[in-house]
Amino acid sequence: MSDTKNETETKASAMPVADKPGEKALHPHRKAVIAGVAVVTVAAVCAGGFAAWRAHENRLDEQARTDCSQAAKTLDTSRATWEKLLKDAKTGAGAIQANQVKDAKTVDALKQAMGAKTPTGGASCTAGDRNDVEDAATAIRKAAGTYDTNRKALAKAVKAVEASRLDKTVADANTLYKETDGRVADDKTRASLLDAIKKRDADAIGKAVKAVNESKTAKEKADAEAKAKAEQEAAAAAAAQQAQQSWSPSGSGYTGNGYSTGGYSGNTWSGGSPTSTGGGTSTPSTPSGGSSGSSSSGSTGGSIHYDWEDNNGDQYDCKPGKFCPLG
Repeated sequence: MSDTKNETETKASAMPVADKPGEKALHPHRKAVIAGVAVVTVAAVCAGGFAAWRAHENRLDEQARTDCSQAAKTLDTSRATWEKLLKDAKTGAGAIQANQVKDAKTVDALKQAMGAKTPTGGASCTAGDRNDVEDAATAIRKAAGTYDTNRKALAKAVKAVEASRLDKTVADANTLYKETDGRVADDKTRASLLDAIKKRDADAIGKAVKAVNESKTAKEKADAEAKAKAEQEAAAAAAAQQAQQSWSPSGSGYTGNGYSTGGYSGNTWSGGSPTSTGGGTSTPSTPSGGSSGSSSSGSTGGSIHYDWEDNNGDQYDCKPGKFCPLG
């Protein structure tokens, strides 16, 4: 009886046991298969997840390097644009002096803009991990931004200087226009200048200013020549008048060189006496009244007789009491 019981228990223990009451018991081999499948499944899931994560990380790394490369291209463009503008400024607006503009402060501002600090150092888009690449991209973008800021400030300063120079050009031209009223040979040049001033055209103003100055010079030259000619004519007229006054008929006799005589009145000698102006010349008495008879000079109505006519000798031999001619 006992042997039968033990045999029955042994057989029962060898049979598969159900996991839960009421469930059909699984064979041990089947359980192993299921467990293996589960392990494989978990491994597959883990492997797939890692692969997906790695792919995602790779995409992020690649994107970071792409963004950094793009930032580097932007930096190159910003730097090149700044350098070209700086070069142009040095040979253009940068060469304008303070006395050539209306507001000298614009020149100082331009010098400051031209001397702005530029980024230094470098950054790599390939070295290091993604964080390093992202940091490099950030530094590159910052450098590009600095160049852009400098460029904008320089462009503004250049524009201010050029505008101030134009303001002075217009102001100077306007002054010239006012000062040359009635002082140019051709007033059309001033009309052209005024038109250029109104248009604020620097090139047109330059040409008009040149034309006005040339016309002004031409008039000044013509005026100077006319004045010199007038002065010469006045001097010649004064000289001629002075020469005429030094020896000219004066009514009843001759005046000049200190010798004055009386004059003729009809057939009569009217007074007057030779006057001595130097040493040794005698002053004889002068006959007065008239005499009839023939005149050696052929005067009508009578004749005049001089004492020296009776002198048969040298008529230039002056004797006391006799008339002594001077010529």
